[in-house]
Amino acid sequence: MKTMLYDLVVVGGGPAGLTAAIYARRYGLKTVVLTEVVGGLMVENPWIENYPGFGRISGEELARRMREHAESLGAEIKLEKVKEIERKGKKFAVRGEWGTEIEARSIIIATGLERKRLNAKNEKKFAGKGVSYCATCDAAFFRGKVVGVVGGGNSAGIAALLLSEFAKKVYIIYRRDRFYRMEPVYVKKIEENEKIEPIFNETVVECLGKEKLEGVKLKSGRVLQINGLFVEIGFEPRLPFITKGFEIECDEAGFVKVDDGMRTSVRGVFAAGDITTGSGSFRQIVTAAAEGAIAAHSAHRYLMEVSE
Repeated sequence: MKTMLYDLVVVGGGPAGLTAAIYARRYGLKTVVLTEVVGGLMVENPWIENYPGFGRISGEELARRMREHAESLGAEIKLEKVKEIERKGKKFAVRGEWGTEIEARSIIIATGLERKRLNAKNEKKFAGKGVSYCATCDAAFFRGKVVGVVGGGNSAGIAALLLSEFAKKVYIIYRRDRFYRMEPVYVKKIEENEKIEPIFNETVVECLGKEKLEGVKLKSGRVLQINGLFVEIGFEPRLPFITKGFEIECDEAGFVKVDDGMRTSVRGVFAAGDITTGSGSFRQIVTAAAEGAIAAHSAHRYLMEVSE
């Protein structure tokens, strides 16, 4: 069977990848998006209140609209976990774990970030049994229960506020003495919510229980009796595939190095969104979308050059 050839393969279907697909199709590029989850981490946001044009929209709804926009222009979106990309001359062979094998004239990497783990004792044992990494996915299972959220940034604040709609008590466990990284709007909402209690200058060192989570032990020795623990301590770069015939330059933390055109160190390979060094530490849906648009523009220019 003949391998399908695309002008552009976008690896990752979050806001960066979907926006890249929209712009690529407007440039007339034959484009396919390969992703494990359409929308990426965006779909885990119960409410997004800072995306231009929408006062308030769920991450799931925004992802759906982006997907529909891309598909309406002719972009293909396939559920696939990319395991390998091999360089073959001026083209790339892209292979997925679920059977996809295609060729591409250019690549945009938009694989985003993955959630950090606590590395607390018994954390893995209780994953899915009280320990969760997605409040949007699991909040409803803790109706009337007592839960804890670990973290001090916006994601922790959003998770705590969502959980307060279901749980009878929500602790926010944070290693510092106040919420330095959380936007004031979320801090104010937390302070006004009687169900939420911050615990500062503490970390979780052990998860307790038998068959399911029953509590956590803190650094001070204090034990909290809780039914659920939601880990919101940040993210790390996600480059989940291997490369053959080329190597993408990353910084010390693992973020893909890009220039102002989202070009990587490899000709014909671009990157966009949270996986890149492009926006520094300010990683938002709007910046990811912007990088996706820039990457598609650069990919189009590259393909025009190599076709001349």
